[in-house]
Amino acid sequence: MKWLLAAVIGWTLLGASDDATNFLEAYKNKDVQRACHFGRKLFHAGTKDEKILIATGQVCAEVDYIDFLAVLQQRLHSSRPSREAAVYFSSLILQKRLISQFMFEDADLSAYVLPRSNHLLSRVFEAIKKEEFILISLSPKHIQIGSKDDFLDIYTDKMIHIDRYKEQQKIQTHRYR
Repeated sequence: MKWLLAAVIGWTLLGASDDATNFLEAYKNKDVQRACHFGRKLFHAGTKDEKILIATGQVCAEVDYIDFLAVLQQRLHSSRPSREAAVYFSSLILQKRLISQFMFEDADLSAYVLPRSNHLLSRVFEAIKKEEFILISLSPKHIQIGSKDDFLDIYTDKMIHIDRYKEQQKIQTHRYR
């Protein structure tokens, strides 16, 4: 029976090791989708390496896995960089939630002061807060942020859709629940 337990633990560690190797390879190659996938696997396997957790959070934020950041940031507390990353991830989560409140319930965001970043959610949040948008439709809510040649098209159905246009061509699509 002990050999079975040892074999299961060995296979688990070997699998986690492969995931770590795959994560690092994807991260170095800037394959953020794969890095997020393997980082989430490492997280669910119980990794406590905060450098890997921070890197996982960064790549997952890039590929719009914002909800995952809520559970990830809870493990970031042992060092100053970890706590700073947790604040960044928490800010993205709150910005996403507040944008949703604005889009579905027309909530006033002007009173909220949150850390700013280069993330799309942060840019959208700041523009809505400052009322720097054009209202296209009220029901369902549809707004545009930016200039005629470079703008964000934000609209709702059951989700928040943020499409980026440059010279009248859609170049990015983001979806948030």
